[in-house]
Amino acid sequence: MNKKWVITIGREFCSGGAEIASKVAERLGYKYLDKSIIDETADVLQISREQVEYHDEKSDNGWNIPNYWYNNYMADPSLVMTEGMKIAEAQFEVIKKNAADGNCVIVGRCADKVLRKDANVMTVFIHADLKLRVVRAMELYGMSENEARKLIKNTDKVRSQYYGNYTCKKWGDADNYNLYLDSGELGINKTVDAIIAHLKVLDE
Repeated sequence: MNKKWVITIGREFCSGGAEIASKVAERLGYKYLDKSIIDETADVLQISREQVEYHDEKSDNGWNIPNYWYNNYMADPSLVMTEGMKIAEAQFEVIKKNAADGNCVIVGRCADKVLRKDANVMTVFIHADLKLRVVRAMELYGMSENEARKLIKNTDKVRSQYYGNYTCKKWGDADNYNLYLDSGELGINKTVDAIIAHLKVLDE
């Protein structure tokens, strides 16, 4: 690559997004950031990993979060930040810090919008047919079809609310991303190929 790139990957639950992101990072020799964001955030805030994980990619209800966050995270004296909001803010700063060096792949956590003003950022969203995601969830977590459907529905709902609250954008809307891919149709490895091929075009 001629430039240092940051690739952000949003994903539907059990679409294989994290696996795809990991493989992209491995093939490019990039740093991979997913659960490590939780650890870094815990270190920054000097709180337990469990506290951060509890709020990870979840939004607090009852707050006018979009107006607070969308305006470049400017302080609002009238708003008392909840623990979840403090953790989200710290995560966003961790994302910015890692992105500053480039050559990394970041999974979820509104990274595409957190880095929206930065150069050399490629944004990706991974989705797949629900039936395929149900099968994947059943295999990964050893659960029944009904349990898998409920888990997928609830996790997607939580991620959607989180993304919407902190970005004022619709989670999974193709207009928000450089690349929108169906991992169920392509398969994991070809989805990885497509991301890298698109990056090479942008790098020219």
